[in-house]
Amino acid sequence: MKIEVHPHYRHLSDTISTIPSHFDEEGELLFAGRNTIKLFSIDGTELVVKRFRRLGLFKGLIYTFFRKSKAKRAYRNGGRLIQLGFDTPQNIAYIETHRNGLLEYAYYICGVDAAPAIDGRLNEQEDFDKRMASDLAAFLFELHQKGVLHDDFNCSNVLYHPLDNGHYHFSVIDINRMHFFDGMPALEECMENMTRFTGRIDLFTFVAKEYIKCRGMAPETIDLFVNTKKRHDERWARRKKLLKRFK
Repeated sequence: MKIEVHPHYRHLSDTISTIPSHFDEEGELLFAGRNTIKLFSIDGTELVVKRFRRLGLFKGLIYTFFRKSKAKRAYRNGGRLIQLGFDTPQNIAYIETHRNGLLEYAYYICGVDAAPAIDGRLNEQEDFDKRMASDLAAFLFELHQKGVLHDDFNCSNVLYHPLDNGHYHFSVIDINRMHFFDGMPALEECMENMTRFTGRIDLFTFVAKEYIKCRGMAPETIDLFVNTKKRHDERWARRKKLLKRFK
């Protein structure tokens, strides 16, 4: 077993190291699917533990010898985001367990952020929250400005915190897939990064227009963003159709 614990939580190291041995039997289940997420309380500290799905032989080889585990990447990315001034649940630890010398399970342990996802105020409402959408555009711009691309930037992975002035502050979760750049990435990469947060072209267009204002770009640049979104959605539809055919 391999474990790394954040220096501020070293006093919990011994207890954290036992999580894999009782993960199935203990903890409050928050989500069960491809991955499993549970809430644990350790010495008065609440922890969210995400166990990534069990790896088979091929992926076990890949993640043992050639790639960082998803848990390790989430732990590293969490620290990097916090350093840059963004909110994400505190990265506390990651654990990797092995079987026959190969990585089998990876666990990411972090703090708790019980804020709701933006999905309910944006995608799920016909008349979406325009103040939130505008604030989201500014948040996206700040991420890109500081060289951050969240590769799974969807409305379930962005949480909102209402502010007293009527605006919103955001935090991000599901952070194992991210890219960090020295400075702002190329415009093409930023536009592609934005395509995933919604399937609604009206919402996307609104956010893109606000984002363009943040970047000080000409209003007609919106055509580039919308065309990028449409191409992305067409590729996604083709992939979905192809996968359905194989199934």
